[in-house]
Amino acid sequence: MARKRLFPIKRRTAAGAPPGTMIAPAESPAPVLDVIAYGPEEYLEEHDVSPEVIGTVRERAGMIWVNVCGLGDVELLARVGRIFNLHNLAMEDIVNLHQRPKAEEFEDHLFLVTRMMRPADDIGTEQLCVFLGADYVLSFQERPGDCFAPLRERIRQGKGRIRARGADYLCYAMLDAVVDDYFPVLETYGEALEALEGEVVSSPDRSHIARLHDMKRELLAMRRAIWPHREMIGAVIRDENPLVTPDTRLYLRDVYDHTLQLMDIIETYREIVTGLLDVYMSSASAKLNETMKVLTIIATVFMPLGFLASLYGMNFDRSVSPWNMPELGWRLGYPFALAVMAATVVAMLLYFRRQGWMGGGRGRAAPTRNPRESD
Repeated sequence: MARKRLFPIKRRTAAGAPPGTMIAPAESPAPVLDVIAYGPEEYLEEHDVSPEVIGTVRERAGMIWVNVCGLGDVELLARVGRIFNLHNLAMEDIVNLHQRPKAEEFEDHLFLVTRMMRPADDIGTEQLCVFLGADYVLSFQERPGDCFAPLRERIRQGKGRIRARGADYLCYAMLDAVVDDYFPVLETYGEALEALEGEVVSSPDRSHIARLHDMKRELLAMRRAIWPHREMIGAVIRDENPLVTPDTRLYLRDVYDHTLQLMDIIETYREIVTGLLDVYMSSASAKLNETMKVLTIIATVFMPLGFLASLYGMNFDRSVSPWNMPELGWRLGYPFALAVMAATVVAMLLYFRRQGWMGGGRGRAAPTRNPRESD
């Protein structure tokens, strides 16, 4: 069965299409617009509104956050873009879900693309597009569910400094939430790797190899999602843009540091997975060697027994010559043959043990004597 792609690359715009062509993803739901408008003293929140309501809400507060959940209706997305005068190339990138995290500057807004963890049990990311203007922030996400619930609660209750700051601070808070949402997932990976390490060392099983390959594949997908965030956030910090104040750049440095920490953790976990794969292969090889050793000893023991059995199985006529199998005429000939075989087996086993091939013997290191012990 084909595996689900953790970092899908899908381009729906045909080659040679005009710039700004928008084609809705087939699996994306219809857009739902949620609006939060606030200031130091005022707060207003509306759910599932039409694009025309945005202008009315915008006039009642100094700062507005419009979250568009779902990309299934390009006409509605285009209406939102016209309200805020968004560039058509940026609007095209919203519905092309293969975008790499990046930052692009336009005349009156800043366009950011990030990869957000999916709020589900399966490991994966989804594209989140953010537009930063002088007094607004627009976010476009693929499907319902995000990591902004604590941020919305802070705005509702007026906690911290977010209600007193501008749009750039809200944009920073969103980027911080997106990056920090990777840490709990990586903590889960750390716990799983710790448990799996003990299992691989103590009792390696074929199921472990599949789990390790899945984890390596998922960590690679997370690395591909997080690595460009460093470049994107670094570009926002370095480039002078009037939409981002110097004070907010200081906070963005903290987000930048978090991306570096994530990269270090992911690289460490990937090395652990690679090491566990090597441990599994070594354990499997050692187990196979032990099995081959036992089988070799058994085969070696039976080689002289087979020789004796074949020797006494030869059909010589004793009436022709007294030297033709004289043991066949003995009263204790059969017990004699069995005794010879048993003695041969015992002698070989004692020799194997003396050589250390079956434990003990000269293959085992002799215990060292403590020089402080009295004679």
